[in-house]
This record gives sequence, C-alpha cells and structure tokens, in this order.
Amino acid sequence: MVAHDEFATKADLKEFKDETIHEFHVVSEGLMDHIKLLAKGHPGVVERLDRVETKLDSMESRLDHMEKENERQHIETRALIKLSFSELDKRLSDLESQVKELQEWRKQIQSRLQV
Repeated sequence: MVAHDEFATKADLKEFKDETIHEFHVVSEGLMDHIKLLAKGHPGVVERLDRVETKLDSMESRLDHMEKENERQHIETRALIKLSFSELDKRLSDLESQVKELQEWRKQIQSRLQV
C-alpha cells in the first residue's frame, strides 16, 4: 500500500477499495457457510428439545400421580394409627379400671383379715 509520507492516488484508493470488497466477500462467504450449517442443525436441535419436553411432561404427570397417591396413603395411615391409638387408649383405660377394682378388692380383703 502507500507509505506514510506519500499521497494516495486514485489507483491506490481503488486498489484499497477492491481489497476491502474482496475481504468483505471472503468474510461474508465464511459467515454464510456457518449460517447454513446452523440452519441444517436447527431442526435436529428443535426435534431433540421437543422430545425432552415430552419426556419432562410425562415425568411431571407421573410425579403428580405419585404425589396424590402418597397423600392418599398418608391420610389412610394416619386414620389407621388414630383408630389403633383409640383402641389402645380404651384398653388402657379398661386395665386402669380393673387395677383400681383389684386394689379396692385387696384393701377389703386385708381389712377383713385384720379384724
């Protein structure tokens, strides 16, 4: 190109312009090739993302079902425990009553024997 201490001629400017245009074409062709490669791969990426989304939807549905089933079983278990606790409480109360009756009976027997 032109040295610093020289003036650019019309021919120099035209040569510079032509070189710039040529470089622009080289760069733009490379970009177009990259864009074409991306465009070719895009449908495959979209298809894979759609499959992943479908799998996620299926998993979400299954998790919802499992969560509802878990909640149902939890409620059932609590009801069974409550029933069992209620039965145990009744049995314990009955046993406490029987112990009191036995203690009273023992006191009566002891008092009779000491007379």
